[in-house]
Amino acid sequence: MLLLPPTAGIVLAGVAWVHLPLTLFWLVGYLAFHATGRWLRARRRRRHLPPVLTYLAIASPLGLTTLLAAPHLARWLPAFLPLLAASLWWTFHGAERSLRNDAVTVVAACLMAPVAFDAGGGGEAAGSWAALWVATGVLTAYFLGTVLYVKTMIRERGRRPYVLASVGYHAAGLLGAVWLAAAGRQGWGLVAVWGVLVARAFIGPAVNARRARPLRPVVVGVGEIVASAGVLVVTLVGT
Repeated sequence: MLLLPPTAGIVLAGVAWVHLPLTLFWLVGYLAFHATGRWLRARRRRRHLPPVLTYLAIASPLGLTTLLAAPHLARWLPAFLPLLAASLWWTFHGAERSLRNDAVTVVAACLMAPVAFDAGGGGEAAGSWAALWVATGVLTAYFLGTVLYVKTMIRERGRRPYVLASVGYHAAGLLGAVWLAAAGRQGWGLVAVWGVLVARAFIGPAVNARRARPLRPVVVGVGEIVASAGVLVVTLVGT
């Protein structure tokens, strides 16, 4: 989720040197965000503060370098700041694993696709922003579905309402993929991949619920890596 959206933006815009400090700033900035969340959950105990300060110290020059190279990227800050504030607020109040917080995190991560695209000057070509936003929408839809699916496999294992929500969401996503392909905005490969996601949303929890021991999170995670790569490839090919 951290790597795919900026990768999509970079590929669609074309590689530019500013993408290096931007990507590093994004990754280190996430580490600072994660460390801040741990500090807040620990009720701001001093022993959890050094990682926050360390990552911020590393991220700050990277962010400054990025803005000096591409000052126009500052226009994206108003989009990120409310998402950041909301997530930290929910984390502080013990809701870091809630659906709303996961959704906010997904939206923030996927916004890196247009940011990376903008950094590379991808908007100069006619119609390029339209294609970028379609790709961003596909990735956002996929990762929101991942939130539901992973919960059915781990934290909400065996809970039928979550399984139904996940299957229903992915089925709606399949209809959306068909519409995009029929409209010529994506390829039919996306429909095929999304069909696999629908099957996974149904079969995965059913199989996992029957096991004496649930699948380990690392196994679920590896499956998500494969699915994510498939979604990215077909999205870029179809854009």
